[in-house]
Amino acid sequence: MKAIILAAGKGTRLRPLTYGIPKPLLPVKGVPVINWVVRNISKAGPTINPIFLLVPDGAMQTDNDEKKTAEIHFEAVTNYVRFIKEFAGLIHTRKAPQKETGGDLRYIIDEEKLRGERILVAYGDNITDIDIVALLEYHDICRKKLNVACTVALFEVPKKDISRFGIAEVEKVSGCDIIKSFVEKPASSTSTLANAGYYVLEVSDIYNLLPEGKEKVERSVFPALVKDGKLAAFVTKLPFWIDIGDTESYLKAEELVLMEGTIIPPPMTDIKTGGKS
Repeated sequence: MKAIILAAGKGTRLRPLTYGIPKPLLPVKGVPVINWVVRNISKAGPTINPIFLLVPDGAMQTDNDEKKTAEIHFEAVTNYVRFIKEFAGLIHTRKAPQKETGGDLRYIIDEEKLRGERILVAYGDNITDIDIVALLEYHDICRKKLNVACTVALFEVPKKDISRFGIAEVEKVSGCDIIKSFVEKPASSTSTLANAGYYVLEVSDIYNLLPEGKEKVERSVFPALVKDGKLAAFVTKLPFWIDIGDTESYLKAEELVLMEGTIIPPPMTDIKTGGKS
């Protein structure tokens, strides 16, 4: 099974930090964000390999400075994952056209010939601790029972925060939680179950729903699957969930791990020595 980490945003809301540091390498308690995401995925062991990490494609930038920055960031991320022992051979950086979650997924699926695969998708700017093994097992159960095409990890959020998330309403069908409504960033909702940024996709089932242009999975694929009863929900309790998409939330993440000690980061990985550059 393969995994895709979507991290192709330019990080404009994190500037000036991301002028010099690629978004996936921003440290939280001294550990780059990418390490947090890979820690979650690695819980499934060798079952998931390889992991494709999508970062911005400099060729897609119209401004020369933006183009140069994107190319430098791509090289920095590529070198980082190449020389970290635990990442070597597992993570493959790929340039993405920055067409939101849907367009970028379609692009990498085409590029890596994944149309017949089951894939795990993770968002590269979320810090959390999720049981990937349980997610995969639950998807397998609901796939066998109801032939679902996708299973999304959901968690409870405060009602005041629902406008920041994709919000789902679920119902029980044959022992599985099936999503009966999914709305991206609603103004109001009776549900407080939010998209955690991790989901399992049966690519052959959803490929034709993926946009060729710039569009989110949450606005194209998920609502279409809801209509057919093919979108399952893995409802889970998370010890923490932080989106580091902007400076305010990034500083909040640092505050939680440094001041309150509520988040234990993954251990620092060793740099591989003696390898070829």
